[in-house]
Amino acid sequence: MSAVTAVASAVREPLQVAVGHRSPAVAAALDVGRARARARAWAVGAAPGADVDDVRVRSVLYRPDGGATLRYLVRLAPSGRERVLLAEVPASGGDVVVRPFPADPGLPTLSRAVDPQFMRAVLGRVVPGTGGERAIGRCAVDVVHHPRQGPCVLRYRLSPGAGGAGELRHPVLFGKVYADPGAAGEVASALRLLRRTLRGGHVVVPEPLAVVDSLHLGLAAAIPGTPLLPGLLTADGDGSALPDALRGAAELAAALHAGDAAGSRLPVRDLDGERADTEHDLARIEPVWPEVAAQLRRGVASALELAEGGRARGWLAPVLAHGDLTPSQVLLGEPGRIGLVDVDTVCLAEPALDLGRFLAYLHVTALRRSRRTGPLLADLTEPFLAAYLEARGMPGDGDLRTRVFAYRALALARAGARACWQLKDGRLDAILRSLDAGNDGRGSRTG
Repeated sequence: MSAVTAVASAVREPLQVAVGHRSPAVAAALDVGRARARARAWAVGAAPGADVDDVRVRSVLYRPDGGATLRYLVRLAPSGRERVLLAEVPASGGDVVVRPFPADPGLPTLSRAVDPQFMRAVLGRVVPGTGGERAIGRCAVDVVHHPRQGPCVLRYRLSPGAGGAGELRHPVLFGKVYADPGAAGEVASALRLLRRTLRGGHVVVPEPLAVVDSLHLGLAAAIPGTPLLPGLLTADGDGSALPDALRGAAELAAALHAGDAAGSRLPVRDLDGERADTEHDLARIEPVWPEVAAQLRRGVASALELAEGGRARGWLAPVLAHGDLTPSQVLLGEPGRIGLVDVDTVCLAEPALDLGRFLAYLHVTALRRSRRTGPLLADLTEPFLAAYLEARGMPGDGDLRTRVFAYRALALARAGARACWQLKDGRLDAILRSLDAGNDGRGSRTG
């Protein structure tokens, strides 16, 4: 660990301490005893005869206005059933509002999209190869990801009914519920573009099945594979599968970047825009956590200085890009096939945007299980970039590396800001360590 990081770790208060000084109502809402009292008050009306056996505060999203949303996981007795309560702490410090999931004000159509009986009828009408509502015997709904901001990802599992032919073309499919009523249609268009431009290759993209406008819901087919990379970085093992996984991710990025986006109306992203967005995020956390904002800014400034002094002219042309490429979006497992999911952010950008974001999240995931900062980052970076260059048919990286690490620093800084709002000290520490480890991935000041 470098002297800079050691000093910063010694003086930085836990994120929740600053929140307690600024917003006592939020600090009180995080208290387990008060959370239990709120859960019991809810259960009196919502679950008569049940007792609250246990309450856990699972997640929080603090806001610049001083309010917050929290998630309480409640276990009821004697049934043992678990319920998720969403607690809203207003900025004014007024009464905390508690709602049971899926009553999410940010996603007003979610309650219908997770209703199995309602969705059995909807899916029978809109999903190709279903054969109508009577062809579905049972519809099970799983919540895959319900963030405190952004769309909710659902998985629908269908079984054949008596009124069908005995087989469903899509027994498992995924849905995403958005706040924006037009978002599902835009994502379906992006999926069609990717499937068209990547047709015949080894990258598999989900087939868009339907858009249900009234629910702000996009439906897509399941594709084979699992996000292996996060598990390989966190599980105990010999690491023998990691090089192939890194190569697969690099080949996916290369195939995507070689795709034809002619005639598309995708948004264009560049380094100046990413820098402005990052500064906006850092300015928002500065009133609450000024020392963290300063640390993140230093890391960004160092990386940008190297990138602006480079000569990566051949790598600056915009290509078809994912826009938010992370290890969890790359599905591996089926030989000769690599899956790509979560295409909400498809855009035109220089290749370094995807590569930098991918390395940012790869490095943070790895650092959360290891103190070998410098050697570990080099061990991950070098094979990934080498495989990407090989797949693109490029003899050397030139100054691509400095562009990649500039985007990496920007992605890390924005992830650091999010970690602050989520009060995730461990994740923030890993982000700061990754920024402090240098801006080229070859070595480290932290060793």
